[in-house]
Parts: sequence; C-alpha cells; structure tokens
Amino acid sequence: MLAYRNVRRIVRRQIPIIRRRLDRQITAMVLLRIVVFICLTVPSIIYHIYAINTPVLRNTSAQYAIVRLLQIIAFSLLNLNHMSSFYVFIMSSSRFRHQ
Repeated sequence: MLAYRNVRRIVRRQIPIIRRRLDRQITAMVLLRIVVFICLTVPSIIYHIYAINTPVLRNTSAQYAIVRLLQIIAFSLLNLNHMSSFYVFIMSSSRFRHQ
C-alpha cells in the first residue's frame, strides 16, 4: 500500500516536468512558424508594394520578364508558406495528440 502511494506521488511529480518539456517544444514550434511565416510572406508584400507604386508603362520584354519572374518567385514563396505550415503541423500533431 505504501509503495503504491509512493509510486503515485512520484508520477505526479514527474508530470509537470514532462508538461514543461512539451510546452517548450510547442513554444519553439510556434516561434519557428512565426519566423518562417515572416520570411516567406515578406517577398510577396514587397512585390505588391512595388507593383502598386510602379506606373504601368510599355516596358521592354526583358524588363517584363524580370518583373514576371519576381512575381512568380514571390507567389511561390507565399504558397510554400502554407505548405510548410501543413507539414510542420502534420509531423508534430501525432506527438501532441498522445498527451
């Protein structure tokens, strides 16, 4: 009977340690998502600001190709942001589902 109580008391003391470790992992995951979000969203915002402030003129085909390439890169990074979010949460969801 005393051994059973002692084991339960030890388990109760260990749960907060495990919980703190999981909380740190979740916090690190959220901070990583914030950094990735900012890095992958800023190019699209910069492109939009550029597109709004640039007058519509007949550019040469080389200038048009450069602007179009920048647009495609910016939007690809924006889509990569959503995909990275999906994969981060899929990889980590099974671990936190078992809490």
